[in-house]
Amino acid sequence: GPLVGKALASRAWEPASPDRWLCLLLALFALRAFTYQLWSSYSNMLFLTRRRRIVRDGVDFEQIDKEWDWDNFLILQIMMAATALYAFPSLRHLPGWNTGGLAVAALLHVAATEPLFYAAHRGFHGAHLFARYHALHHSNKVPTPFTAGFATPLEHLVLGLLMALPLAGACAAGLGSVGLAFAYVLSFDFLRAMGHCNVELFPGGLFRSLPFLRYLIYTPT
Repeated sequence: GPLVGKALASRAWEPASPDRWLCLLLALFALRAFTYQLWSSYSNMLFLTRRRRIVRDGVDFEQIDKEWDWDNFLILQIMMAATALYAFPSLRHLPGWNTGGLAVAALLHVAATEPLFYAAHRGFHGAHLFARYHALHHSNKVPTPFTAGFATPLEHLVLGLLMALPLAGACAAGLGSVGLAFAYVLSFDFLRAMGHCNVELFPGGLFRSLPFLRYLIYTPT
């Protein structure tokens, strides 16, 4: 709401507007929501997925009601991004693409975001944090792409900070770009939605033949 209002008031879509970055933020927000919607549509195409569904039960009305506001985390994270852009105005003038930034982001993702995400996830599965926070995420019986967004604000805050690490590192090295931000965030969302889609996409024989792949490929199972 506030960002849309600011974009309209400043006519951010005009080439000469100093607030064009608002249009980019809102475009990223829309593409993120569209990514989850596409995976949700796919997972409900039973003519394609019936034989590969993991949990055979259907989604009941109670779960639909609980996940109705699944996109709240997108609002939280776009506000986090806007705060960063206001705090560091130089980030509003990033180039469209910088190949060097991709290498830096990939390195930081492997070296920092993945291990910290794993540690945070294990921490939220501990007795204390699970009962007070993460149990909400596991309270629905049938995983859906929207279940990825069904968690507490604390969990989404932690996730948002971890997602920001590779981007912040690339920007600190002078190699950040708009394209990198879009590619990294949308790839993260793509994998999270896929991991909750309740459809096994890879044949089990692939992992029996090449066991090391289970450490490289994220799947719903």
